[in-house]
Amino acid sequence: MGNSNKVRVGIIGAGGISQVSHIPNIISEPSAELVALCDTDAGRVAAVAERFGISTWYDQPEDMLKREKLDGIILTTPTITHLPLAQMILESGIDLMVEKPLARNVNEAKKIVETAEKTGRVLLVAMNHRFREDTDHLKNLIQEGELGEIQMVRAGWLRRLGVWGRPYWFTDPKLAGGGVLMDLGLQMIDLVFYLLGFPAVVETVGSASNATLELEVEDTASAFIRLSDETSFTLGVSWANCSREDIAYTYISGSKGAASLNPLRLTRRRGNRVIETTPPGLEDISELYRESYRFEVAHFIDCIEGESKPLATGREAIATLEVLEKLYQSADK
Repeated sequence: MGNSNKVRVGIIGAGGISQVSHIPNIISEPSAELVALCDTDAGRVAAVAERFGISTWYDQPEDMLKREKLDGIILTTPTITHLPLAQMILESGIDLMVEKPLARNVNEAKKIVETAEKTGRVLLVAMNHRFREDTDHLKNLIQEGELGEIQMVRAGWLRRLGVWGRPYWFTDPKLAGGGVLMDLGLQMIDLVFYLLGFPAVVETVGSASNATLELEVEDTASAFIRLSDETSFTLGVSWANCSREDIAYTYISGSKGAASLNPLRLTRRRGNRVIETTPPGLEDISELYRESYRFEVAHFIDCIEGESKPLATGREAIATLEVLEKLYQSADK
């Protein structure tokens, strides 16, 4: 028997991110109840449901929507399915959290956002880096002018070269819409834009290569994004970096100070001196990353209950995808 006082949530997509994060976080969220799990792979959804003690599962999303009374759904399926599933969920009067990226391209993203606005339902894009405590602390400092005028931003996510022994859906351009730029680049661009308050983009230059992994999509990409006459943003992403470990970094330099993430470090000018002002308690990168998913789910529940507005909106997702499309166009040239 369900608890009528709890927010009733369903999950569509029983892959890795659901198993590692979303299912455990919904189960442990006091104000929510995980009502049903759905995946078109019947064998997988049955096994995952049994593993987590989920009594109700489906292999067709339409069946779950017809038979279950749901307040919200978390969508974690391949990007090619986001548009039809998101429209179906929103038009059923159900609030939605959709895993990144929102869609394969700007056109699809606009259709999803328009459906959410037409139906008046919640649309939260699962940009988990926004829910990190170190991100929140740094954003507040930037907004308060503690770093002064932002002059230069460098960001990157370089995953070490590994063995790609089987095909992944996100290496198929028809399913994912792009390669590492769509996967890792989108997250880093969103993080930087979020920290800076989504500034206007003046110029975009991109380059991409698939020479290392020889996939249909790019495995390595770099970009230069000019945000104003005085602010530049350089980006590097890779699925095939020749290093022993993954590298992720964000560095922001301003007229009064500088900051970096992974881990959080803050330095500020005091006259002609530079002093470190890093706050304690935000050193554990892995814990901050893991906790961001829990905070994200809790925020989704708050949005369903009307206590919060989405921290990561569909309109912001469109803006990020517009930049990505320009970078792909530049790289093609």
